[in-house]
Amino acid sequence: MENSKVEEVQVQEQEVDPFTRLMFGTPPSAPKTETKQNETPTQEGSLPNYDIILEQVDSIMESVNRLKPLVKELSPLLDLIRKK
Repeated sequence: MENSKVEEVQVQEQEVDPFTRLMFGTPPSAPKTETKQNETPTQEGSLPNYDIILEQVDSIMESVNRLKPLVKELSPLLDLIRKK
């Protein structure tokens, strides 16, 4: 049963033509129904998990720091385009 689901997902991924995959990336996969062991079900009114939030903020800051050199290189080109 699970093998047929895996094959079905692989067939769906193969149906995307190369141009679409290049321009838009791979299509999003179906959400997984499995839950992680360290996750606890949240109740309404419970406090957010600050560790997860801080990890997400950290990953965003890492991404921004990686993009800064690219923006610095492209800024003269963007200035030229804006002037025209």
